[in-house]
Amino acid sequence: MKNPHGCVWKIYNGVKKSTREEASIFLLEKKQFELYAKDEKEVIFNIIRKGIFQITKLRHPLVLTVQTPLEESRESFAFATEPIFASMANIIGESIPNSVVSELMNYKLHDAELKFGILQLFEGLNFIHNEAKLIHRNISPHSILLNTNGAWKLFGFDYSVSSSENEFECDFYENRNTNILSFPDLNFVAPECILNNKCTSRSDYYSIGMLICVIYLKTCNPYKSRNNDISDFKIRAANLSTSKHPILEKVPPIVQGVVEPLLSFNPEQRPDLRQVAKDPFFDDIGVKSLNYLDTLFQRDNQEKAKFYKGLQQIINKLPARMNINRILPYLTKEFVSPTMIPFVLPNVFSIAKLCNQAEFEKHIFVHLKSIMSLQEPVQILLIFMQNMELMLKLTSPNDVKMYVLPMMYKALESNSSQIQELCLEIIPSFAYLVDFQSMKNSLLPRIKHICNSNGSTSMRVNCLLCIGKLLPHLDKWVCLDEILLFLPTVSSREPAVIMALIGIFKVAANHELLGIPKEFCVRKVLPFLWPLSIENGLTLQQYNTIMAFIKDLEKRIETEHKATLQQLDTEDTSALPVAFDQRQVDVVPTNLTINNRDSKSVASVRPQTSLTSTTTTQPLGYPSLHPTPKQTSPPIMDMFGSWSMNDTSNQAQQRPLLVSANNNFPGSLSANYLNNNGFGSSSMPLAIENASNKFQRPLLANLTNPDKLNTNYKPNNGNGSSNSILTKEDILEFLK
Repeated sequence: MKNPHGCVWKIYNGVKKSTREEASIFLLEKKQFELYAKDEKEVIFNIIRKGIFQITKLRHPLVLTVQTPLEESRESFAFATEPIFASMANIIGESIPNSVVSELMNYKLHDAELKFGILQLFEGLNFIHNEAKLIHRNISPHSILLNTNGAWKLFGFDYSVSSSENEFECDFYENRNTNILSFPDLNFVAPECILNNKCTSRSDYYSIGMLICVIYLKTCNPYKSRNNDISDFKIRAANLSTSKHPILEKVPPIVQGVVEPLLSFNPEQRPDLRQVAKDPFFDDIGVKSLNYLDTLFQRDNQEKAKFYKGLQQIINKLPARMNINRILPYLTKEFVSPTMIPFVLPNVFSIAKLCNQAEFEKHIFVHLKSIMSLQEPVQILLIFMQNMELMLKLTSPNDVKMYVLPMMYKALESNSSQIQELCLEIIPSFAYLVDFQSMKNSLLPRIKHICNSNGSTSMRVNCLLCIGKLLPHLDKWVCLDEILLFLPTVSSREPAVIMALIGIFKVAANHELLGIPKEFCVRKVLPFLWPLSIENGLTLQQYNTIMAFIKDLEKRIETEHKATLQQLDTEDTSALPVAFDQRQVDVVPTNLTINNRDSKSVASVRPQTSLTSTTTTQPLGYPSLHPTPKQTSPPIMDMFGSWSMNDTSNQAQQRPLLVSANNNFPGSLSANYLNNNGFGSSSMPLAIENASNKFQRPLLANLTNPDKLNTNYKPNNGNGSSNSILTKEDILEFLK
């Protein structure tokens, strides 16, 4: 309603306390009629009471449903109905409240939606005339409401009268002084009501014809009149008897064929609404589909399935709002029957493609939750897998974890290889949403189980490809323990499987956050890759790919190990004493002995006169050591040639302490010093007692008495058992 004949009702969103159902609360404040006299206000209030009481008694899908009857107080009238979006007057741009401007500004009626809405009004009026035996007399944009599902509802029964008689006398148009709110909007009143004070059910046909015109013209006031002046309307109505209705020139030509008969001056020339509904104007596939949906409850499953198969083409031609409001409710009702879900679910996802995330979560995902746990029929999971990318795009991360992931786990356990393969293709796209424990304990074990249990080569390849795509989402140790150690257990040696295995190793080796440790590569990876390279069935290109990767790994290992050794050499050189002298010497310093105690070697140096051997020596570039006499704590020389305070004797790749550079060293000592095998970074000789003790240091004999050279140097077995070794007391005496 408008003021006058406008939007006097305010509509608020509400919830029914008992059932928590959504509702709309209509509120009319009496203070907006304060300017009227008391008797005029009472006439207006009686009209309002009559209209609400009348609509409360009516029950029809195309008549506004009243949930709570009218309640009146001193200040206002109020009643509750089904959820309402707006009136048609709001839709075509009149009286838009500021609170809903943003929602209505972009609200456009689609052509199919408009045509179907008009057909709904025809059906509703037929019910009013034939079943309820009423004449509405107030059809206008203000008396047509759209609910939240987009359905058009009849409202505004304030001026309705019984149609038990063929004609009804409209005497209130005679009194020009009557309050303009006491009779309907004259823009939509039939000529006979104004000129003859008579109205019939066909008077409503004229009103609905005018309604169709103003909807296309997008105006509630086609004559641009400022008030309901009855004299002006009488002149206009009288002119209709000799000429066509002037509004026909303004509407589109395709609409003229429908509304022109309805706007006839003579009521008898106005066709029945059932006949008008057969006009080619309504011959639209979208309109037919919506009409068919209204009759679905009368169809059997076979007819429904046939219709749903072709519905997807219709959905793509309709706007998202219309699909959500008019088609989706019929589809979700079929979710109670698992046998029908495979037929309606593709249509649901077709609607989802036209929605944004908010619309998807509010209208679609709430219904999908209930069927995600179904395992039969198997087509349900298959359709979900085919549309998983769309679901992940529109579903919130929390819903993915709560509903989508459990469904994926069930899909991996399905007996259908097609579902499993689709699942394997989808999993990497949302791996970032899977937490560490779920990835390690739920997802990876299922994929590995499929890989080892399924006999299909393509399934194994898909499993390995999925694992390869998951690697960037794993940490280094899960990659090593759960993936790389699993790969050798894959029994198939088909070329496709082998190349998939190589691909996983490549990803692990080259990814900046993963990498394969040197020791793991030497002990686990290379021994597995070499046999793969000579498997039968490999092409030359595949063989070259594998060998290139093996050589790349070996080169990396060599480079890394050399870099490690060079770093150790650099540290050794930088740690030597300042008195380091690189001049050649032909003997080892005397009185340099080792006392083996608790697996820790202590080297002490006592300055004495060097002993020059008379035998020709081969220069080896050994350093001469000049320890500082004031040194309070003798340094310790480790087996790598660097000076330190501690040394571990049971290490691999160790260097011996210095010995004489003279190869003709007297006595049996020379037999104990074997050649260096290259594990040390210097040219110092290395003594090996036996294979079980790894590398051991030779102990230096006492050279304090040259005359007893041959007797003092006894065969040294490397464990400090020689009698010529200095004791603890000798070292302490030297330190004094």
